[in-house]
Order: sequence, then structure tokens, then C-alpha cells
Amino acid sequence: MNDVLVVGGGPAGSATALLLARRGIDVRIVERARFPRRKVCGEYLNGGAVAALARLGVLETVRQRAEPLQGVRLVASGAPPVVLPFSQPALACAREDLDSVLLAAAVAAGATLERARVEDVVRRDGRCSGLAVRGDDGRLVAREARIVVGADGAGSLVARKLGLTRGSAGRGRYAIGGHYTGFGPLDGCVEMYAGDGAYFALNPLSAERTNVMVVVPRARLARWSADVDAGVGGAAAALGQGVRSFAAASRSGPRVSVGPLEHRVRRTTVGGALLVGDAAGFLDPFTGQGVFLALTGAERAAAAVIAVLGGAAERDAFAAYAAWRERDFRRRRRLARAVSLLIEAPPLARRAALRLAQRPDLGVRLTDALAGAVPPPRAFGIALLGQLLA
Repeated sequence: MNDVLVVGGGPAGSATALLLARRGIDVRIVERARFPRRKVCGEYLNGGAVAALARLGVLETVRQRAEPLQGVRLVASGAPPVVLPFSQPALACAREDLDSVLLAAAVAAGATLERARVEDVVRRDGRCSGLAVRGDDGRLVAREARIVVGADGAGSLVARKLGLTRGSAGRGRYAIGGHYTGFGPLDGCVEMYAGDGAYFALNPLSAERTNVMVVVPRARLARWSADVDAGVGGAAAALGQGVRSFAAASRSGPRVSVGPLEHRVRRTTVGGALLVGDAAGFLDPFTGQGVFLALTGAERAAAAVIAVLGGAAERDAFAAYAAWRERDFRRRRRLARAVSLLIEAPPLARRAALRLAQRPDLGVRLTDALAGAVPPPRAFGIALLGQLLA
């Protein structure tokens, strides 16, 4: 029997396991994939994510495999381009590198890694008490633990098996893309081209390789069923406004489709288990907060687990974690929706772009809010909206 079972070896799961293992807690990570694994989403590390990596003690290792970023070049439909500079260091890092660094650090700290697929949760006396996992040999094994941490991403099996998921509203967008060469220099900027409910994003992983995603509503993707590549290319060309397109680009590796970009949960904790990272709720990646939320959520989740294993009442420790998660996630969801509204309504986008060009400090306040440098209510509220649209 382990103290803790962590489902998923991505940033949220590995960071949680790393923090627990450093406290001498017997933690086992259950991950079905072999690392390094290619995963195109979440390859932008904002200032908050970089700071969290520093607190975990792995920043320098990650930095050796990453590229520095200077800001976001934003082009909204009908609006002039605007560059939003970062006030804090930010990085572009391939997920195969980031995930490998975090998982290796967790194992080096004492966590056990088991390559297996989780098939069910185990319940005893009305609470989660472990997992049913199937290894490479095909055998189904029951793993018991005092606490289970679901860090298995959007669409979390742990969340579903514990009855914590909420139904989708059916409006989720889908991301299609991958790693490409041939886009040329991006000068240390993430480029975002947005309009008509869609966006085209480019993140420079190196001088040659770029993470490229086109994000569109579900209905539009359905219309591309006969030729997805043609649909993606046409959308990118329209959004890129003659500046960017796939015309001279070549994909390295498979095309990746992710979606729907929507995952909601009714609660983040039950007796014996809690959810962390995307498993606890997923934000549209337009604002680039995914890895930041995974790492900061891992810190809070680990603190709650450490408190329980140290003798605190589980109900109180889990309630504090759940309240923090709900409060922070609600604020960040509102922030993301406000940014989307500004970008997707052409009259508002034009006005905001002009104001940001005149007042670079407003852009810094916005990127600081997204990066977690300051709480969203203080950084992005009615006053800032008024200044952007004045």
C-alpha cells in the first residue's frame, strides 16, 4: 500500500509527486505512456510557470532545453498588430522535454513510476481507496493508497469514475496542428492571429521548429471532414492576413488534434481523492495559462495531501484546496472570457489595439495577470477594461 497514488505523469502529476517525495512520502505515479512522449499542447511557459519551475528546483534544467520568449504579437481581425511585452522571463519548451524533466525529478526524489493503464478506481467504506490498473503484461492489479491524485488531464478517467465531471455545453473548440519548419523567425514572440471565433497561434520552439495550432469551433471542424489539411490551411491563411500561412511550411511529426477544449467538474475532491491540473477543469488555451495552472495547482494539492498525511482532518484540508481551486479558476475563466471578447469583437479589438499601442503599460498589466504575477481581480478589472476601450 502506497501513501499516495498519482494518476498521470504530466506537469501536474509529476510536480505533485516531486513535492510529496521530497517530504519522504511513499508516492507512486501511474502513467500509461512511455517518456519522452510528444505532446504539442502546453509548450508555452509564462512567467508564472517559470517561477513555479524555479520553486521546484528544475528551472535551469528546463531552460537548457527551451527558448526565451519576449512577448506576444497579437493580430485581431480588423485591428492593427500589437506587441505585448513580458515583464517576467517566459519560455517556449517542447512538452517532451518539459514532461521528461519533471518526471525524472520526481523519480530521482523517490517517487515510484509504474507504466500501466488505470481502468477503475477502488472504493472502500464510501471513499476512494485505490486504483485498478492494467500493466504491460495484461494483468489487472489493485493498487491501494491513502490518497489518490487524479492528474490525468482533460477528460480525466479518475474524474469520470468518481462521478465528478459535468456535462459539456457542446460549444468547445478544437485545436489542430503540430510541429512545423519553414515559418521563419518569430523574433522571440508568440504570434496570435484571431477572429471570427477562431485563432492561429505560432510558438517558436527553436530557430527551425515552431509549434503551430489552428483553433476553431466544433461546427467548422465538422465541415472539414473531407480534407482537414485544406481546411486548416485555409483558416490559417485567412487569419494570418497575408503575414503567416502554411504555404512554405512542412510538418515534422504527426498532425495533432485536441478537443473539445472544454472540461468541467462538479467538484475537485471526494473522500480519499482530489483532482489537479486539467483534470480539475480546463481553460481554453488562448491565454496560455495551462502549465502555470498545472504547476501552481500541484503545489496546493501537495500541501493538502501533506497536511492530511501529517494528521490534519482530510475534510478540512481538502475543502481548503477545493475552495482555492474554485476561486482561482473562476477568476481566470472570467479573465480568459474578457480577453476573448476583446479579441473577437472587431470594434473592440481595434479600439483595444490602438490603446495598447499608445499605452504599453496596459499590455504589461494584462500579461502579468495571465502569468499570475498579480491576482486577476487586481490586475484586470473594470478599470483596466475602461482604459483599454477609452
